[in-house]
Amino acid sequence: MNQPIASTRAATSPSDLRNETPSAPSRVALRRAWLTVHRWLGLTVGLLFVLLGLTGSLLVFDHAIDEWLNPNLLLTEGVGPRRPLAEAVAAAEAAYRGEPKQAAALSSPRVENGVWIVWFQGGTEEEPVFSQVYVDPYTAKVIGQRVWGEDLMSWIYKLHYTLHGGDFGETLVGVGGLIFMLSIGSGVYLWWPLWKNGWRAAFAVRRGSRFNYDLHKTLGVLSAAILLVIAFTGVYMIFPEWVKPMVTALSEETLPPTDLESSGRPGRAPLTPEQAIAIGQKVYPDATFCHFHPPQGEDGVYEVAFRQPGEVQRSFGRTQLWIDARTGDIVAVRRPQDFTAADTFIAWQFPLHNGEAFGLIGRWIVFFTGFVPAILYTTGFLLWRRRRRSRRRQQRSVPHNRQYLAPNTDADARGAAVLSR
Repeated sequence: MNQPIASTRAATSPSDLRNETPSAPSRVALRRAWLTVHRWLGLTVGLLFVLLGLTGSLLVFDHAIDEWLNPNLLLTEGVGPRRPLAEAVAAAEAAYRGEPKQAAALSSPRVENGVWIVWFQGGTEEEPVFSQVYVDPYTAKVIGQRVWGEDLMSWIYKLHYTLHGGDFGETLVGVGGLIFMLSIGSGVYLWWPLWKNGWRAAFAVRRGSRFNYDLHKTLGVLSAAILLVIAFTGVYMIFPEWVKPMVTALSEETLPPTDLESSGRPGRAPLTPEQAIAIGQKVYPDATFCHFHPPQGEDGVYEVAFRQPGEVQRSFGRTQLWIDARTGDIVAVRRPQDFTAADTFIAWQFPLHNGEAFGLIGRWIVFFTGFVPAILYTTGFLLWRRRRRSRRRQQRSVPHNRQYLAPNTDADARGAAVLSR
């Protein structure tokens, strides 16, 4: 947050500097250094912050926007009883154009008139490709299919976290998030002396030549906490291996079970998806079914996910049950009530990032906050341009006025250093 000459004059004048302690020049130098860091971080990496902020705002409501853009694909006008889930999965597997043909998961409709989404995973382990097949719940007919990342909203999603640059782009976004956190911190540091002069100096937004500066520093400091949370959670999701060791040093992380197999008699008819969901619903009668993973192979198990009331993540249930596809026995359970502190910390990261941890209000807050980097960049750029033009005018006028300048004293030099910040 660049500080114009007028504001620094109000905070510190040359006569004040004459009475300051000998450490004042070092504080002035430190402040000027941070101002330079803040200014050039914004000018060089600021456009990346703008891009991430604007795309992040769109992604807060990505599903709703996608349904508005593609109602014929994602919504249905069907009524009456829904067809069995096994029919939906079979229809999706028959219509899917890729390989392998076995469905990896099925997600329940997001809204009342939504469709089933059957997921398929192809590609390689290093570069997986996820495809979605959309099935009408009332007719079990396939409406269409898409590859995730090729439609508009998922394309924006990939732009947001990888810049469509693969691992390198993802790393670039993560490093950009770290730089953004540094930029926010430096801006708060530069703003802090204004708070000592009263709330008007710290928060007032005045018209005229002070408008850009006042808007920059006030909007920046008011949104700093939210921006830091969004930036940190984004960095965590890109670089979890950097943060998890610090978290797990204080609390153990519990991982989902792997390599579970059915213990039932071979040849026994497997459970239907509805039967597996009903088993989980008996354990958690107040929970809402979210999605399931069908058994992979003859000895596989169902993974069924629910969302219990009060779970922090609204878009994805974290109550998971693994159910033997032959016997119906529950072989493993993972639920938020049993989370360790590390599990809870990890579970909060995505809901904090998109605001859903605090419901619709939280989403709207994050949505509007996504526009803040664009405003800060614009006002900061205008301040830098005005400062640059002012310096050029001063440089052009120096030869003409040099004969009228008296020799500088040490105090005058210190005052000039502050006024030029």
